[in-house]
Amino acid sequence: MKRFIHTFSTARVAAVVLGLAFAGGMLAACGTSGSTGSTAAGADKMLVAGSFWDTVIVVNRTAGDSIEWKYGLPRRSECNSVEIVPGTGDVLLSYRRGARVVKRDSTDGGGTIVWDYTDVAPGEELQTAKVLPDGGYLLAICGTPARIVELDSTGLQVRREVRYDLGIEQAHGQFRRVTKAENGNYLIPVITAGKVLEIGGGDSTSLVATYEVGGVPFAVQEIDGGRRLLVALGDGHCAVEVDRQSGEVVGRIDSVAGVPLHFVAQTERLANGNTLIANWQGHLPAEAQNAAQLVEIDSTGAVVWSFDGRAGRPSVKYVSAFCPFAE
Repeated sequence: MKRFIHTFSTARVAAVVLGLAFAGGMLAACGTSGSTGSTAAGADKMLVAGSFWDTVIVVNRTAGDSIEWKYGLPRRSECNSVEIVPGTGDVLLSYRRGARVVKRDSTDGGGTIVWDYTDVAPGEELQTAKVLPDGGYLLAICGTPARIVELDSTGLQVRREVRYDLGIEQAHGQFRRVTKAENGNYLIPVITAGKVLEIGGGDSTSLVATYEVGGVPFAVQEIDGGRRLLVALGDGHCAVEVDRQSGEVVGRIDSVAGVPLHFVAQTERLANGNTLIANWQGHLPAEAQNAAQLVEIDSTGAVVWSFDGRAGRPSVKYVSAFCPFAE
């Protein structure tokens, strides 16, 4: 059994005094970590980011998929997590060397940093940043050992830190999007192992379950009231549904009419039963990167919305993370 340690530490977190208040009121935001169904139908905005692309944008779906806000990140930030913070409209994002909340100051770009978590050692990678249902934040850091950190609602205090040795020396080969389940456990999609690990999130030090899913597990979401897991399999070119009790694969999305699936990054089952898929194409030669970057399908598999932002300004190079919301 792998080593599982609970520790508590003080994070290097910078707080910046807020200069401007967010003008719009939030109506609905993307699902928080642990939720079993994300945004309902009708979300008019989409927060979008991607590995190998150093910009975060907001797409207005009701205005011709126009880009109404953008935020630049340092080169090679590898942003694989973005969320809207409920109640404020601020943007939570990961950027490999840290995670931060940014206030959207204007529609023409820019943002004020609300807080910035930078407790990431050389060789580590912060790949997961999510809002928890109680208003706190979940961060997950690849390393030896890997670290799962929970911050309080201010983002300034570490309330819990869990360390777990995945047995994978290279940090980049460990995970991208860790989730905290509704039962308090942590779900870790291990990209080089073809598995999702469920780790006890309470006082337990045990590995609760291992789900053999194959492919390159990138993201995991509880669905069907927590009875199933929706797992995006990256270069497996599909997403699968896994029965939580039996561990068996009971459903699969491996083809979408008119949209070839490449690296299936974040997937999200919405509250209306639709599924959103980030179709990352960074492993393809440039001339082959011509499929929709985001696609939403209904329960029958029919495409109800797709997005390709390569011709936009800024040009959307790659999409691996998204958050639908309304305001």
